[in-house]
Amino acid sequence: MAGPQAPEAATDLVRRIVERLQAAAGAASAAEVFVKAGHTDQALALLRDIEAPLYEVTTLLNAASILRGDHAA
Repeated sequence: MAGPQAPEAATDLVRRIVERLQAAAGAASAAEVFVKAGHTDQALALLRDIEAPLYEVTTLLNAASILRGDHAA
């Protein structure tokens, strides 16, 4: 990691990634409950809401790779 701010940035990235993954997992669990209750449309609507947090996680993981120096120069 380069620079004194890198550890703080990494800590913030981990926190943000965890928050988004927990939100996605919560929505997936709720969708499962809906589908078991026969409410497939609501389940699918919840699953559509997972797309944005997962996209954000991918972006944050890319940033983490840059902080670790896992990128080509």
